[in-house]
Amino acid sequence: MTETSAPPVAEVYVPFADDDPYPVYARARREEPVFFSPALDAWVVTRYEDVRTVLGNPKAYSLATVPDSLAMLSPEAYAELAKTFSEVPVAIREDAVDEARKRVRTPILRAFSGERAVAMAGFVQAQADLLVDGFEERGHAELMTEFARQLPVRVKAPVLGIDEADIEAFVTGTSDFMELHSVAAQLPVPDQIDRARKVVGYQRLLDSYAERRRAEPREDLFSELVAAMAPGDGPLTVAQRKALVDSMTGLIAAGHFTSTAALGTAVWHLLSHRDQWELLCERPQLVDGAIEELVRYDMPLRGLMRRVTKPVELSGVKLGPGDELMVVYQSANRDETVYERPDVLDIQRADAAEHFGYGHGSRSCVGADLGRLMLRTALLTLTARLPGLRLAAGREVRCMPGLHKIVRELHVEW
Repeated sequence: MTETSAPPVAEVYVPFADDDPYPVYARARREEPVFFSPALDAWVVTRYEDVRTVLGNPKAYSLATVPDSLAMLSPEAYAELAKTFSEVPVAIREDAVDEARKRVRTPILRAFSGERAVAMAGFVQAQADLLVDGFEERGHAELMTEFARQLPVRVKAPVLGIDEADIEAFVTGTSDFMELHSVAAQLPVPDQIDRARKVVGYQRLLDSYAERRRAEPREDLFSELVAAMAPGDGPLTVAQRKALVDSMTGLIAAGHFTSTAALGTAVWHLLSHRDQWELLCERPQLVDGAIEELVRYDMPLRGLMRRVTKPVELSGVKLGPGDELMVVYQSANRDETVYERPDVLDIQRADAAEHFGYGHGSRSCVGADLGRLMLRTALLTLTARLPGLRLAAGREVRCMPGLHKIVRELHVEW
């Protein structure tokens, strides 16, 4: 009897949807490290060195967006979005966000610098403690809603200029946008419509911030963005309001998604590997290494799209201008040629630091220091105050589809 051959890697690869894609990635690295995915209409890059090459050469590999076949909403959802003046950037268009970043590059770098992160340590701790205070006596919690989605917004509120009274609206607004952004075509039409209605309300709130900061500027990032993207002192035009709301949406979401994803997956994996959780409880001094290992083990950003601008070659595959790539960070972070026992979570790992968890090259994450601070504070707070924390029995942990690996719900008890 002849052995049945396995289907090609491209046939078993499911972009942005599989909670455990690592077996497919491992096979791809062995057999076809750069393969073409009809589902993406793009090449998928899986090996560490190839990913490093792409990220290190932005001139040869420029920004690209998720294909419309995966990002487009239903006509009914677009009809809802049309009820506001702004076209919602369903799959956060990197070119629009990048333009906003360029316009306010200096204040963004200042706002999220390492020095600013150090100065914010006490504030971040206070916010983490406040959230834990809300559920500590109860004996159970849903950590995504009550902690992981809350902390990034609360920490960044003073930097962005969010008023205290609006924090909850921003938490729910970014969460709704997160749902809509998660490869929209995979959401059922009723869910798309529901999220679209909620996102319209959120963007109207952002529009009110743009107009208020035009009238009364403050020392915050929203005011800097208004000044940079709409020079002058007269009333904002509709076109300027559209541009500002889209930019605000993208800038907030770009950091919020990653931070929320990292917080959720970090706690999930530590609790799933009980020995690692208990080790961190006993030896909190291991926290910095734990952060790097957790981000390497299951990176919150699955990958990003890039477009080839000139003839190149990756792992023997020749590519030309216009070819698009999905650069799979998660696969690169488990490359067995770089890491020993790459599929093992080990918070004492010596080789965890050289990962792509915060990007690489000129497009490295500008908020990496603040992101690490939030994750560090969260882990130290939870292990110190709730050492008996465990996953709730009978509750399956599932992730949202999308570029970011975001846990839907994380039910815990202690």
